[in-house]
Amino acid sequence: MISIYFFFDPSKNSYFLKCPLKELTGYDCAGCGVQRAFHELLHFRFSRAFQYNPLFVIAIPFLLLFFVLKSSKAYTKTCWFYNFLKSKLFFLVVLIIVLLFSLFRNTDYYKSLF
Repeated sequence: MISIYFFFDPSKNSYFLKCPLKELTGYDCAGCGVQRAFHELLHFRFSRAFQYNPLFVIAIPFLLLFFVLKSSKAYTKTCWFYNFLKSKLFFLVVLIIVLLFSLFRNTDYYKSLF
C-alpha cells in the first residue's frame, strides 16, 4: 500500500479516492489532501506535505509517540501523557481541533496562506 503512494502521485492520477464532501459541496474537510501529503512525506518534501494538509503532518509525531509509549508496557501504567492520550478528554480535544480546522481551511485567510 505504501509503495502505491510512493510511486504514484494522487494529484496526477485519477484512480485515487476523491473526498465525497469536496465533490458534493466544494468545501474541504479535515482529511482533504492527506493522500497528497502522504505522497510528499514519502519523498521527504515536508513543506509541500504541510501545504496539502497541515493537521495530518502535525499529527504524525503524536501518533508515533503514542505507539512508542504503547509498545513499552512498563512505562505506560505510570505515564500521564499516555493515560491522557487514552482519555475521553483527549478525544474531545482532538474532535474540536478537527472541526475547527475543517472550518478554518475553508476561509479566505487560510487560502491566502497557501
